[in-house]
Amino acid sequence: MRTATTPATAVVVGAGASGLVTALLLARRGWRVTVLERDVDDCPRTLADIAGWHRPGATQTWHSHAFLARCRSLLAEHAPDVLAALQAAGARETRLVEHAPPTLTGPPPGAPGGGSSGDGDGDGELVVLGCRRAVLDWVLRDVVGREPGVSLRPGARVVGLLVAGGPASPGRGPLLVRGVRLADGSSCEAGLVVDAAGRLSPVRRWLVDAGADLPAPAEADCGIAYYSRFYRRRGPEPGLPLNRGHTAGASFDRYSCLMFPADGDVFSMTFGVLPEDTEIRVLRHGAAFDAAARSIDMFGPWLAPGQVEPVSPVSAMSHLTNRLRPLVPDGRPVVLGLLPVGDAAVITNPAHTRGVTLAVLAAVRLAETVGASPDPAMWAHTLDEVLRAEFAPWFEDSCAQDAARLLRWRPAGPGGPPTSQAGVAGGAPPTGFTPWPAVPAAVTAALGGTGTPSVTNGEAYLAARRDPWVWRRFTRLQNLLLAPSVLADPEFVARVRAVLATDWRPAVVPGPSHDDLVGLAADAHAHPTGAPDRPNPAGVPGQPGVPEHR
Repeated sequence: MRTATTPATAVVVGAGASGLVTALLLARRGWRVTVLERDVDDCPRTLADIAGWHRPGATQTWHSHAFLARCRSLLAEHAPDVLAALQAAGARETRLVEHAPPTLTGPPPGAPGGGSSGDGDGDGELVVLGCRRAVLDWVLRDVVGREPGVSLRPGARVVGLLVAGGPASPGRGPLLVRGVRLADGSSCEAGLVVDAAGRLSPVRRWLVDAGADLPAPAEADCGIAYYSRFYRRRGPEPGLPLNRGHTAGASFDRYSCLMFPADGDVFSMTFGVLPEDTEIRVLRHGAAFDAAARSIDMFGPWLAPGQVEPVSPVSAMSHLTNRLRPLVPDGRPVVLGLLPVGDAAVITNPAHTRGVTLAVLAAVRLAETVGASPDPAMWAHTLDEVLRAEFAPWFEDSCAQDAARLLRWRPAGPGGPPTSQAGVAGGAPPTGFTPWPAVPAAVTAALGGTGTPSVTNGEAYLAARRDPWVWRRFTRLQNLLLAPSVLADPEFVARVRAVLATDWRPAVVPGPSHDDLVGLAADAHAHPTGAPDRPNPAGVPGQPGVPEHR
């Protein structure tokens, strides 16, 4: 245990966004931090070479990303040099008030002519950062690499923990983690070990093997897989409205497709599909993907032949699970000296683009907590409360949204895939951590349960296209500036239901049926035109069927 005269030392396992931000914030509080990264150092010297950064330990790198308004605000407050470096690297800043739906009955609060927002911050916070994930990680590597007090060790594979004491029990006390063991036989001791090893982190298994009696994680399958590809514009930016805040696109017949503006003249396209849909897997081929995306009318100007060039192969991401991993059962810490951040603690469906924002928030909360006291028991207690109060609601919201989408996408009836997930049927919250209704009323009713005094995310989305007051609160919800409990706020619910009662509906975004999309994609794959697809060698992100981790 650290005393007042002992230097504060930390080992961070993993050099993804959560690990690097945590290391940066700890170092700026006087800690000496060692970051251990299993991948070899293939980080390019300049941003111009970013497309060749393979990053086998972070396959999500080459999928669409956006960094929500809460993420931008956290960086502005706690790491303004990182935000400035992202802006210098060409990250696009989308002011959401400028992309409010044209179907609103009046300007939203904070917009010109829209009056006061009523929550004291105008529209200043509603800005989303758009850039490739590789650009964010490169900027973080650059900033952290120049930070006194941080040592980054690539190619250092952690294989176990250094622990003291036995299994947690009234007589023996909690397990105390004192450092980590490396594959080369060496070890690294520290007063704090941070698990930033991502969604496939082995740290929890090591704790159980050492005798820690951990609470069971809460899990729910996302029920979706993704195919993404990056492009570079050769001409001026087309005037495509961002009809979904910081993105453009829609949900169609058993698939979705979204366009994400990124840094400079780069943008990405992502299809979301059912994981059991074998026919639509033809999208993993470049010619098929291009043809499918181009067949959706709204994307035609962005994907016009001769105006764009692909700058990546198609990347696939599957085996996705919403997951919450608490370490403290019943308020009694059974592990001291180890704290998780990022995907090692909570994972939500990537469709909501919350991962990096939640990772930065976790890093901020960890740095604040360990900076307030040298007591590892206090660290465990405080961050468990943070997990339950600030992170569990986003996990449960993601589970509820996935359940609602699957009710639309998966056919009902004998022999059809199940429409519900374990822990969702009957309206039971997946974790029970939060008091607000985790499963919206429409989903609960469809699954045979009882109603709740809330509205669904989908209902709020529809009302936010008419009512400016609802739009601003829903947009703040989507950007993690308001908690999901807003869906049960009486005034919010009343205004959403008032819009629903008018029977107003937005115009449907035209797009091919599922079968038509598959047919034209298969035809394009069988009869490609132009240059062949870029190769996708083994080990490069984008291999079909490779799960996302870290």
